Amino acid sequence: MAEVTIGGRTYHVEIRGDVVAVDGHEYPVKIKDDGEHLTVTAGGVPYRVQLPPEEERQSGMALMVDYRPLTIAYEGHMGVTPTPKAPPPHQPEAGKKRAAVKGGVAAQIAGRIIRVLVKPGDAVKQGDVLLLLEAMKMENEVKATADGVVKEVLVTDGQRVTEGETLVVVE
Repeated sequence: MAEVTIGGRTYHVEIRGDVVAVDGHEYPVKIKDDGEHLTVTAGGVPYRVQLPPEEERQSGMALMVDYRPLTIAYEGHMGVTPTPKAPPPHQPEAGKKRAAVKGGVAAQIAGRIIRVLVKPGDAVKQGDVLLLLEAMKMENEVKATADGVVKEVLVTDGQRVTEGETLVVVE
């Protein structure tokens, strides 16, 4: 496991074969080498990644993700760790979407969370905006589907999400 800092934010990252765990959330990952760049598909969302030459890859290196420059610093092991046979009992099954959660409000499209506008305990009415989701360069409002109280917020600002993934649970 490694601590990875990107854009001033630190994440706990573990690479397990074709799954990457980021702060305890698992994302299936596929990597395709397109010559000058890699296409990294994480959680169903493709990213164009340009890395420095292999001999220059180290903590503090600059890279490009979707044509945006980033600096990535890390401590710990960044290599692949063996994939466990079964997920630990306290975590959801790998790859299982939580869209079927009672009261769950799911992403209608894959994208990136721009801003979470609610927190657990907030009372909401049907149609209230819970968060903003950027998809295909458009800002989308994710709204409460019923009146209730926010039980759980499952995403954070800047997080990538897949279509059907539960974002907020309202009871």
